[in-house]
Formats: sequence, C-alpha cells, structure tokens
Amino acid sequence: MPNLIAIGGQPAVGKTTLVKRFFTEYDPWKSFKYKKLYGHFNEELNLIILGKYTKSEMFSGTDKLSMAVQPDFEEFLDLRDLEYNVLFEGDRLFNLKALKKAKELMDIPFAKTLDLHVFVVESVHTKERHIDRNDSQSEKFIKGRVTKVNNIKNWLHDDYTILINNEEEDIEKNFNILLDTIRKDNNV
Repeated sequence: MPNLIAIGGQPAVGKTTLVKRFFTEYDPWKSFKYKKLYGHFNEELNLIILGKYTKSEMFSGTDKLSMAVQPDFEEFLDLRDLEYNVLFEGDRLFNLKALKKAKELMDIPFAKTLDLHVFVVESVHTKERHIDRNDSQSEKFIKGRVTKVNNIKNWLHDDYTILINNEEEDIEKNFNILLDTIRKDNNV
C-alpha cells in the first residue's frame, strides 16, 4: 500500500529544509507532472515529492505550485492505480480538504488505498528563522497559519506525529523518521 506523507507546520519551522534532504541523499530525480501538480520522482524510493524544489531558492515546495492545484491534487490521490509513495509539505496542500480526501480514500473497502501519515514540524526558533531568512511574512499571516495547523491537529484527534526541529541534528533524526515511514510495508 503506498504511503502518503503530509508534512505541515507554521512558517519557518524547517519543513522545506527537511524535505530538501531527500534531494541531497538520493539521486537521480525525474520530473513529475499531473495536470497542475508538479513534483519530483525517485525510483529507488518509489517516491514522488510534490512541489518545485531548487537548491538556490529558500521558498520551495508546494508554495511554488498554482493556487488552483487543489482539484488536481485530489484527483491524483483518487487514482486507483497509484502505486507510489507520495510526500508533500507546506501550506498549499497541507489543508483540511486534502487530508479529509486522503482519509476518505483510506476507508474504501477492497480498493488500493493510501496509508496516510501526518507529521507536524515544530520549533522554538521560528522568530529567529524569520529574521535569518529575511522573509516578509506578517504576524497576521503567521498567526493564521498557526491556527490552520492547530485546526488540522484538532481534527486528526492525535492521529499525527510531532517532529521537533530545534537543533541541527534534529533534521537528521526527522529525515530518518520520514525515510522509515516511506519504507514501511516494503513499498520501496
């Protein structure tokens, strides 16, 4: 059964940094496209990482996808022959509508479904990271994202995993947790 790995959290907790680790540890990556949904595919991991990632850009991932990507993402999840692990992070796809669709697909009897794993990244260093990366995200925007993530956590009723990202070595630990999840059920 393919794994769907959803990674969320407030801005500047290190979601993109964590996912970029896959691109430094594994090679080669091929381009993936399904309508407005873009990403990268690695055969060794049988993994599609959704979003647009480049080495030089700080703000990568699903934030680089079209604002109109949601219907294509839901249609992609509904493909009955989906045999790939799928990972995404970030505000564009980490939302209640997408997660509800994934949960709905998990409950279809006798169908090839997804095994949903939700991770919420947290850090005590977000204020410093906003300064370090010189972003222009307003307090109001950040507060809205925190509320959004908290609403998702409440909806999931503790059916998610917290990844603490306070220190540099936490990236390695969290990366290994994601890698173990991808390898779950021998789908690699």
